[in-house]
Amino acid sequence: MTETKSLIWDETFSSFLLKGEGTAAFLHGQTTADIFAQQQLDEVFLSCWLSTKGSLKALLEIRISNNMAEIVIIGGETNSIINGFESVIFPADKVKLEVLKPIRRIQKINNYQSWKELNPIWICNSELIENEISQYTKATKEELEIWKIRQGMPTFGREINGETNPYELGLGDIIKLDKGCYLGQEAIARFSRSKSLKYQLRYWEAYGKAVNFDIGQKLSDTIQDNELKKKVGVITSSKKINDNFFCGLALIKNNFINKDICFSEKDEAISIKKPISFIQAF
Repeated sequence: MTETKSLIWDETFSSFLLKGEGTAAFLHGQTTADIFAQQQLDEVFLSCWLSTKGSLKALLEIRISNNMAEIVIIGGETNSIINGFESVIFPADKVKLEVLKPIRRIQKINNYQSWKELNPIWICNSELIENEISQYTKATKEELEIWKIRQGMPTFGREINGETNPYELGLGDIIKLDKGCYLGQEAIARFSRSKSLKYQLRYWEAYGKAVNFDIGQKLSDTIQDNELKKKVGVITSSKKINDNFFCGLALIKNNFINKDICFSEKDEAISIKKPISFIQAF
């Protein structure tokens, strides 16, 4: 994606609705957002849905108003998220869940601002939005994939894998530590107190053969074949740019994140750096 083009991220996402007088309280206890602070603003905001051990299960956009919350699933497995929410709704919660039609979502994008800083638009009537975005170009599938990798956007089954937590993925800015109880809070509090993470997400680039940059390939700290050679990370996303140039995302061990270079299993040098949208937690 070139820097001079004004591009639009235009994509459709699964969505669902929570409604009822207990919506705000229920959502406050399930996500990392301060729902009570947001409910008066009537705007779209980001939140995480976590497991009890603090691992990221879903990245959500939410708009809440009038005892109702519209939720768009930006990252995660749709059925497990909806089933997970439904399984913890009880009559006393005074909330009902309704699956909605997929939502078309647009957002201006570039390679120097975090995607979290740029306001999205949810489109209910496509005809009303076409004039507004006519001066922009819709990013192609390939442009969008590369942009998401550079941003460090986590993908289900790759960076969202049942083990990684929001701090490791650079999403600490959407964790509200002082909001009260919520799912995964105890684990998040431990991470925050200890200021210790196993991994951090990094963007990488390298020249070489495709097979050497497959998802799951291990990264090491040296090309020297000796007892001191250490595994420092693993590739989680990989994208071919041209015949022998690749980029992607990797989870890098916390004690190696300040290095600029690591090596593939076949000894290709891989440059690593912090993704555009990554927020350092501690």
